[in-house]
Amino acid sequence: MNRQLLAIGVVALLALTGCSAFGGSDTTPTDSGIELENDNAGATNVTYGVGIEADGTTDGEELTAVGATYPREAFAVDSADHRNVSIGVDTDGDDENEHTFNETHVSGVNNNAYSFDVTLDTDYTLQSGDVVSVSYPAITNPSDSGNYTVEVRLNDRQTANATVAIE
Repeated sequence: MNRQLLAIGVVALLALTGCSAFGGSDTTPTDSGIELENDNAGATNVTYGVGIEADGTTDGEELTAVGATYPREAFAVDSADHRNVSIGVDTDGDDENEHTFNETHVSGVNNNAYSFDVTLDTDYTLQSGDVVSVSYPAITNPSDSGNYTVEVRLNDRQTANATVAIE
C-alpha cells in the first residue's frame, strides 16, 4: 500500500472521528503505521496510535502483545494506565475495527524510557492481513523536528518499521 495514501487515510479517519481513538476509547487507528495527536517538537503526553499488519509470522497465533520502540536519544515514553490504552483489529481492510479490546483485556502495560509493550488476554486468533492497532497516551516528542523511525512489534515475533514526522 502506498505510504502517502496510508498517511492520508489515517489523517482522514482521525478527522472524521474527532480523534476518538485516543484516551482509552474502544476505537483505535486501523491503518498500519503511526498517527499522533500532536506532532510539535517537544510536545509532552502525546497520544500515539500505532498499527501493524499481521503476516505469516503471527498468522494463527492468539493476539497477546503489541508495542513500539522509539529512538532512544529522541523520545521519552512514560507509563500509562490500563484504562487509557485501547487496542483494535481491522480484519477486512475497511479502516474500521471489527474487534476492540480495552482495559479488561489488558494484562500489562510496560514501558521503559523509550518503548512500551501492552500484553493482552484476548482469545482472538490473528490472521494474515489483520491490522492490529494500539493507542498509547504518554509519549514526549523529540525536541528537534525531523523524521524518526519507530519499530512496531506484534506478539514479540513480528516487527515493522514506521516513520513519524515531528514538526
